[in-house]
Amino acid sequence: MKTQLLLAASLFVSVTASAQSNTYFSKDNKLESNLCVVSANEGFSAARKMAAKHGMYLSRYSKSILCNGQDIRDIAKKESAVQVASSKVEVFAKDAHQETQLCMTALKKGLAPVRQKIGNLNSLKCNGQNVTEFVKRYQNAAI
Repeated sequence: MKTQLLLAASLFVSVTASAQSNTYFSKDNKLESNLCVVSANEGFSAARKMAAKHGMYLSRYSKSILCNGQDIRDIAKKESAVQVASSKVEVFAKDAHQETQLCMTALKKGLAPVRQKIGNLNSLKCNGQNVTEFVKRYQNAAI
């Protein structure tokens, strides 16, 4: 059986996101309030684009609008940090085949031990990818 098909079926990668995310809303219909909402929900760049459409300039470097006493840039940073922290990748071996174990070894210990066992890293496919690309992509995943 081809290594690609075996590993595609043997490794499972799941990405889970937080089931509940914060959604911000405005009590009034002021432009500044709407910019705060857009910054918190979609990011500072989206708020800057919206401001530009209305002839306003939002600086990336200095305070321009306060949202509930906080700088608009800080609200965007907090929301993006929460979104990054809420995603988690988990990698595990579904079977005990040699190729699968080599892929797991590459994730846990790096490519050097795998290179010693098989020599040519290009001959090993992990989840349909070259082992080097697989390790780059899932190196910090929970195993």
